[in-house]
Amino acid sequence: MLDAAERLVAVKGFDSVSIRDVTGAAKANVAAVNYHFGSREGLLALVMTHILEPLCAERIALLEAAGKQPSVEDAVAAYINALAPAAARIGMDEPLFFRLAGRILCLPDEALPEAMEHARREVARRFMAPLAKELAADWAFFEAALAQSLVAEANSKNIAALMDRWVAFGVRGLGTSAADKPGDDSQGLLFAF
Repeated sequence: MLDAAERLVAVKGFDSVSIRDVTGAAKANVAAVNYHFGSREGLLALVMTHILEPLCAERIALLEAAGKQPSVEDAVAAYINALAPAAARIGMDEPLFFRLAGRILCLPDEALPEAMEHARREVARRFMAPLAKELAADWAFFEAALAQSLVAEANSKNIAALMDRWVAFGVRGLGTSAADKPGDDSQGLLFAF
């Protein structure tokens, strides 16, 4: 049922998937959702957790691997390039994982299961702690645009090139914003620990 729910959410979104959709796709009884997951919300929370847990862990690992003072490119690349290894970690097809990650990233933190809300906030804290308040809005725009791109382009034959373009876009947009701030001596570094 989890696999069916993930495929359906990837295609239709969280709000459009019903218990009957999931049980029909999984060829299961409607009561099985309540028995195994407690409710539709319990099943969808598991979908979110299944994607966010490895993604958050991979993002933090890649950021830490970039060193104590990662460059803008290091930080943006860590954020984006965590997608493929996170998908591999749970053995999920990349387009499905990317699409689900995009759908989840579109959700407000409050819509996430509590543990994942904390995990996503920890990732945000790690990536954004050194950001000037002026750049927080730029990052929010970057993340939202990336999420929409993942939903729309996850089945692209050239997903690697798409991820490279997002790294370049993030570096240009966020690096320029940091370097252009008056009185800032960061020399274009967005994340300094």
